[in-house]
Amino acid sequence: MTLKTLVTSLTAGAAAAAVLGGAAAGVTSIAAGAGIAAASPAVSNLPESPAPDLQGPLVSTLAALSGPGSFAGTKGSYIQGGLGRIEARVADSGYANAAAKGYFPLSFSINNIDVNGPIATASVTATAASGATATQPLTFIAGPSPTGWQLSKDSALSLMNSVG
Repeated sequence: MTLKTLVTSLTAGAAAAAVLGGAAAGVTSIAAGAGIAAASPAVSNLPESPAPDLQGPLVSTLAALSGPGSFAGTKGSYIQGGLGRIEARVADSGYANAAAKGYFPLSFSINNIDVNGPIATASVTATAASGATATQPLTFIAGPSPTGWQLSKDSALSLMNSVG
């Protein structure tokens, strides 16, 4: 899958999520008061801005995964449960291919962090050195890594499949 395909599919997914989110946060009732229609927005559980105490550690987790090193070694501590030997080799090969195509370094921005106990979900936008961007929802688990957070194994595998 090319980066253009990845960006297109991830952008379409983000647009669909935005449409669904807009519908959920849309007008829920129209009441007439003094001859003027008024709209009441739905109450949402999503934070208005990213949790500032989590944004740094989550970005650091992603930066460590996109930086140098092996998924069998250093990067393994940033993925929930680590990766098996074959998964780590495939991930290292995919990383090397993406690096050869000039996708690194990546920068990350995180929005809509939602925390439920030891689990955080967020909308993550990655921007490649070429300027290409991709947005995807990711799940993080509080765990034993230098940042205190790990990317869920499902999210990590989804990312690897989307660029591989």
